[in-house]
Amino acid sequence: MVEQKKYLLFLAAPDSEFAKKAYGGYHNVFVSFLGDEGEQWDSFRVVDGEFSDEKDLEKYDGFVISGSSHDAFQDTNWILKLSHIIKKLDEMKKKVLGICFGHQI
Repeated sequence: MVEQKKYLLFLAAPDSEFAKKAYGGYHNVFVSFLGDEGEQWDSFRVVDGEFSDEKDLEKYDGFVISGSSHDAFQDTNWILKLSHIIKKLDEMKKKVLGICFGHQI
């Protein structure tokens, strides 16, 4: 039996009205674009300070960091915490895809 792949999406922007109406939010946009059948996709709205527990990062096969209207170099708490997590993911040799803001951070 093939083990289910698990991915974590860090949402760095609030859902636009269009994304909510058309897709139910950005989580669904990313999963419909990147996901395959049988995968598990979780998300945390980091822009609102919502983060996974660092000890849970190991259980994911890969990570996606979304775009944002924020500057990747701001010293706001959530950006600093996300930067810390990205360094941790690098140390763990995890696969990370950053989109726009997500690749700048």
